[in-house]
Amino acid sequence: MQYVKGSYEAATSPAAKRTYLSAALFAAVSLGLLAIAALAYPIFYYNYVPKKVISIPVHLQYDSGANPYGVTSLSSNLMLEQAYDVSVELTVPRSPPNLNRGNFMVALFAMKSVPENPALSFSYAGAAEDPYAHVKDDNVVFMSRRPTLIPYTDPLVSTASRLLFLFYHILYPGPAETTTLKIPMGELVEFKDVLPLSILLDVQAGQTLQVYSATVTLVARLTGIRWAMYNHRIISFVVCTTIFWIAEMISAVMMWLLLSHFVSGGKPGPEETQGDAGYANYPWKDPSTLNPRSERDQGVKMEDDDYDDEPRIKEESPEREVLVDQPADDEEEGDDVWRESGAAGTSYSHEKGGSLRKRSSRGGRS
Repeated sequence: MQYVKGSYEAATSPAAKRTYLSAALFAAVSLGLLAIAALAYPIFYYNYVPKKVISIPVHLQYDSGANPYGVTSLSSNLMLEQAYDVSVELTVPRSPPNLNRGNFMVALFAMKSVPENPALSFSYAGAAEDPYAHVKDDNVVFMSRRPTLIPYTDPLVSTASRLLFLFYHILYPGPAETTTLKIPMGELVEFKDVLPLSILLDVQAGQTLQVYSATVTLVARLTGIRWAMYNHRIISFVVCTTIFWIAEMISAVMMWLLLSHFVSGGKPGPEETQGDAGYANYPWKDPSTLNPRSERDQGVKMEDDDYDDEPRIKEESPEREVLVDQPADDEEEGDDVWRESGAAGTSYSHEKGGSLRKRSSRGGRS
């Protein structure tokens, strides 16, 4: 029963309660900082890792110039100093005019300004604006011009394929009648100083070229940390969250130590305050018993005093012999002698040098 009581008292002591409170506070702060780190990683990810593929549809304008063209604004997902592969995709029918066209050029201009898109214009003046007026040296960030050609197919092979897969072509006529031209316009294109805001696509094949749709595609070429964060998202989340959390914990501990130092700076310790208060309440007691920190110094001083007092204690015995050998004729004189001797003994404990001088002088009178 005594062990149970002792364990209960130890578990409910003020020191244990302070420990419990500190542990609970530390756990709460740790969980809070871990939640902040877990929420901070997605924000960091979407601001640091660019979008992998950006596809922008372009609406070509016919009968507005020598060639069909289209203007579109770029997405805000682009990042500076990030390499991109730029390509243009044209979906065209395998019609006789397109097959007889042969090679033609496709031009792409990335510009700082934003010309009004004729496909989205609400006024005729905006639709009639010449987009080529924005193609200037100080306004163009990137420019490319590449050739393309509709793939050639032998007529005999094409006819045999249609006859062999006749029912398939009847049910799904699209793949056999259309083709998609993918024209690479740039590899590892980086925008270092400024990001382009718009793109002008010019299909330099004349107005007779038939096009179903046109799309500009930018594919980010990720390297280093961005590649690891994009391709290994779970591992990156765990590692980055742990790093953020450790940094937050170190910062919190440093702030706690600094605040503790500033709050408790200049205040006396509990032991010093307790010792001073005890001496003020009990002035007749020895300060060494009230302040345990000075026991060692007091012990050293007492040993030094005892070492210094040894020869003086030896000189006290002749004086006592003289006092004992005195005649007891006069009781008053004897009482005075013993009273003075007692007083001298008392003064010896406080004023050692003076007591020796008094005793030597009385011995001379005797």
